[in-house]
Amino acid sequence: VKDMQNVQAKMNYIQAWQRLPLYGISLFVVRFDDSKKDELLGVGSNKLVKLDPATHAHLKTWRLSSMKSWDINWEVEKMRIHFDKDEQLIFSIASADCKVFHEFLGGYIFLSMRSKDANQTLNEELFHKLTGGWV
Repeated sequence: VKDMQNVQAKMNYIQAWQRLPLYGISLFVVRFDDSKKDELLGVGSNKLVKLDPATHAHLKTWRLSSMKSWDINWEVEKMRIHFDKDEQLIFSIASADCKVFHEFLGGYIFLSMRSKDANQTLNEELFHKLTGGWV
């Protein structure tokens, strides 16, 4: 980078950062119902990723487009996410409030539903429904 202009060096740095495997993934420590140990679950703009806590190796990926629904039991703070093919995840979140994970998930789903049209009006009611939950 010593022969690059400042702007070009910064652009190369940003592009390298964006190519990292966990770029754009927010990680949460979770405990799945069928497990006795904490695990990592990442939320990205189009997927959920289960990672090995020690190595961060990808164990399983679920596309948000294959999600049918999700719900939260606010009393015990457990989430259940339903996917195609009758697959579901049930877990509690150890590293944050359950609402934070819900807001990430709802926000990414809201963004995926928007069109590329710059003149599209913001559907605030849908945004609040997807990110707000019922506390």
